[in-house]
Amino acid sequence: MSNTMLIDTLSRGDIAIRYVYQKMFSPEGKLVAVECLSRFDRITVSPDVFFRNVNNSLREDIFIEQLAQAEQHRDWFLDNAVFLTINIDDHILSLLQRHDIAKRIERLEHVHFEVAEYSVSLLSRAPANRLLPLNVSLWLDDFGSGHAGIGAIRGYHFNYVKIDKEFFWHLIEKEHGRQLMQALITFLSKNNHRVIIEGVENEEHQRWLSGMEWFAMQGFYWQEVSIEQLVQEEVII
Repeated sequence: MSNTMLIDTLSRGDIAIRYVYQKMFSPEGKLVAVECLSRFDRITVSPDVFFRNVNNSLREDIFIEQLAQAEQHRDWFLDNAVFLTINIDDHILSLLQRHDIAKRIERLEHVHFEVAEYSVSLLSRAPANRLLPLNVSLWLDDFGSGHAGIGAIRGYHFNYVKIDKEFFWHLIEKEHGRQLMQALITFLSKNNHRVIIEGVENEEHQRWLSGMEWFAMQGFYWQEVSIEQLVQEEVII
């Protein structure tokens, strides 16, 4: 049996998960948001492959644990004006409509949800047509990946759009890539989308993006941290 088929049979007790937080910084260097990501120490497939194949029960368990961390540290996020984003797919989006979950999210003014790039059906059906709770804020993840493109922003206005890291790296290598990136960011900004650039890994990447109208940058240039490490940090307001 393949690894991907085995993933569908797993329950929460079968796996060890670490939740880490990847930081997003404004042009001024302020921490403005963090993304909650799952790390699996004893599973050989990538998190992307895991979440493409995991069963809905385990998917829900992981989401509820991420939500619980957001609730536990709610005051830190609000006091420091830092957003927390959690990735969701079609199934979790339907879970947000459950009364008990919707009531929990209502208190979490700092929590936003990223539409994962593998949620092809969610993007194609336009989440605006669904009965979303009024307080749910959706971000479009991986814009430019091939799954999330211009068509994804036609049926729903995402206040935040994240540029796919592979797309970003591709443009860096192109002769006129900087002009193309600047034009794309300007287009999104003029249409009231705040732009986050994923995949920033060094100072050269930062310099390449200087002068553009992005909202934040994110990547392995900054170390992932646990929630305990994050809330010990002093954030410049």
